Amino acid sequence: MVEILTLDEIAGRPVGGKAEGLARLRAMGLRIPPTLVLVGAESGALPDDLEARVAELGEVLAVRSSALGEDGQDASFAGQYETVLDVRGARALRAAIAQCLASVGSARAAAYRTERDASAPGPRMSIVLQRMVPARAAGVCFTADPVTHRRGRVVIDSVPGVGEALVSGHAAPDHDELRKKDGRWEPRQIAGDTPALTEGERACVAEEALRAEEAAGEPLDLEWALDRDGVLYWLQARPITTLGLDPQVLDTVPPVEGDVYTRCNVGEMMPGAVSPLTFSICARGIDVGWQDNMIELGVRSERSSENVYIGMSHGHLFINLSEGARFSTAVTGASPDRQSLAICGRLVPEVVAPPVPPLRARLPRALRQIASVVRARSHIRRMEHLVERGAIVVGEDGHSTWRAIDAEMETLYEAYARHLTVSSGAGALAPILLGILSKGSDPSPAHHAKVARLLAGATGVESADIADGARRILEALVAGGAPDGFAEWDAERARAWLEGEEGGEAGRAYRAYLDRHAHRSLRELDVRQPEWGHDPTPLVRSLQAQLRARGATAAPKAERAPPADEEPLGRLRWVAPIAHAAVRNRERSKSLLVATTVHLKRAYRALGRQLVDEGRLADPDAVFFLLHEELGELARAEPGHPLAARALARRDVLAYQESLRFPEVSVGLPEPEPPPDVEGDGRLVVGKPVSRGRVEGRGRVVHSLAEAEALRPGEILVASITDVGWTPYFAIIAGLVTDVGSAVSHGAVVAREYGLPAVLNTGNGTRAIRTGDLLRLDGDRGTVEVLERPDP
Repeated sequence: MVEILTLDEIAGRPVGGKAEGLARLRAMGLRIPPTLVLVGAESGALPDDLEARVAELGEVLAVRSSALGEDGQDASFAGQYETVLDVRGARALRAAIAQCLASVGSARAAAYRTERDASAPGPRMSIVLQRMVPARAAGVCFTADPVTHRRGRVVIDSVPGVGEALVSGHAAPDHDELRKKDGRWEPRQIAGDTPALTEGERACVAEEALRAEEAAGEPLDLEWALDRDGVLYWLQARPITTLGLDPQVLDTVPPVEGDVYTRCNVGEMMPGAVSPLTFSICARGIDVGWQDNMIELGVRSERSSENVYIGMSHGHLFINLSEGARFSTAVTGASPDRQSLAICGRLVPEVVAPPVPPLRARLPRALRQIASVVRARSHIRRMEHLVERGAIVVGEDGHSTWRAIDAEMETLYEAYARHLTVSSGAGALAPILLGILSKGSDPSPAHHAKVARLLAGATGVESADIADGARRILEALVAGGAPDGFAEWDAERARAWLEGEEGGEAGRAYRAYLDRHAHRSLRELDVRQPEWGHDPTPLVRSLQAQLRARGATAAPKAERAPPADEEPLGRLRWVAPIAHAAVRNRERSKSLLVATTVHLKRAYRALGRQLVDEGRLADPDAVFFLLHEELGELARAEPGHPLAARALARRDVLAYQESLRFPEVSVGLPEPEPPPDVEGDGRLVVGKPVSRGRVEGRGRVVHSLAEAEALRPGEILVASITDVGWTPYFAIIAGLVTDVGSAVSHGAVVAREYGLPAVLNTGNGTRAIRTGDLLRLDGDRGTVEVLERPDP
């Protein structure tokens, strides 16, 4: 039966997705054009009163398809069926209806249906008849970002005139993005000379779209038009199809609105995005250790169940500088500037100094803190005892293994608390020295260089032995211990040779090396990252790469400024032994913290295998994409629990999170920033000078240890960050440049031991420099100059 219905009459009728969406919009109180719905029509069999009924809509009409299943949650059918605009007169109206009805059997629509369900028949088609909006501007609005899947964004694309050119892909739109949490707009991207919408009009679109989202209870994909009088009409509403997991689903909330966050320091320790399990182990470990130290000093009364010091945004970790300032002020009354120098290497004026408590409150806290810091060796002995307790016992099933891991959480928290105390001794020296040299101003590159020189020369530093030990293995291989073709073998074969008796002196050096450093790795506090004792492939590959490089030109020596040109250390010289001891203690406690974490890594890998065997996880790696508490819930649940699918969805979003870059300092929880434009030859990259000397050489930009295998002697390594996992390559490079880091970072410590000029914390070195660029690296001034850029 052919009928013409109003939107009030379609309830419960099979009218298709577009008509249902319009009815929902009107029920939400949003303005839509006058609309009728033609139901049950067939080409050539239309109601006799068609023209009379549509006359009430106006002289110019829009005729739109509305098929069953269209604009649904699982499939939008966007563009598969026809829409005809600017329809005038009875003959054109009937032709437009026939065109829409026929589109249900089009080849493109049939292919779309087959792709999703090979057995799906062609759906029934209804027709939406609307008054045509004389649009001055039109477009689409998503109440979540359909590309990145961030639920905290409203995305508006707009064009002048009607929106058909936009949705068909024939016109480039203006692009606006609104951040829901603070109502701030990102910088506009304008396609033409002037924007299609005024700022007030885009705000109106966003406000009404958010009303629709709240009423619908889910993110929406909406089409709209603004008439010549500026009246906003909504033309379509449907769920955003294939919307993946929100990459901000595990974001933390700042304890105080307006807190200032930084990627410095924590971005060096944990570059890039982290897995959820690493967040709930490493980030939570740092935060609980921080809180426990505050409780010990009398600043807090109890632990918070939420992180206060380590925040997370889009899977990346950040330090809350404001929380750090509140702590240091409560204990010593110190200015936030000292903390900023320790963590960021510069003053951070965005951090507001909190009120200073009276001396009677601060003095006992400060005395307890000093007493704890000077007992560094006692903390280290306790951490050694925690490591010596041995591996976590794997249970007979997943739940019992999880319970065994859970019982060791307090051990982990104690290790973090003690490491934070020990490392604070080394961390406090650099800002104190910089403050003395700069007399309270922002330190200059010369000040950083002088502090770096003061910190150089420490002996017995455990992380330095990572590079020295690798060099000893390499020397044994070069001395005739390596069989022909060893450097070209696959890593598994090379590893087997080194671990076997045929490895000779090189094999003995390799095995002794792993005895000392089997717990170390790249991103070593990331529980997903295998330690060298579990998978030494990165170490073996680095040895092979260095062996191949021995046939190339020897590395140029860094040009050092004559001693007479150096400003004497003067009265600061007495600090050197104290600084060296603090660095040794920090590196030892870091190693013990890593060893404690390795006990957890091994237990979680076993848990992952058990949960797969029990039918609770799809694969062992998925264990790293649930929080510790969620794993306990999954281990108790029946197979098929939704947490298993959640783990896979989180793993899928990690690649997007890894691609993001953030400003060094942010007020409020950080938001990703677009990559800056980098222009051609001669660009000067400026960072922090952390190891003195000058050298020229070809740059090699490296984003992973696998890429580092291509390093050749004399090249300058340019990386986002280098931790201890990179140090075997320090034996062949001529200099080091990183995006993040500081004078007391692991890369800086080892660079100084090797006499490598190094500039860290450039912010954009890996983007400004290209592999093959001829560079002049000045470790005295903190600059890297691109002298020559080869043709692409």
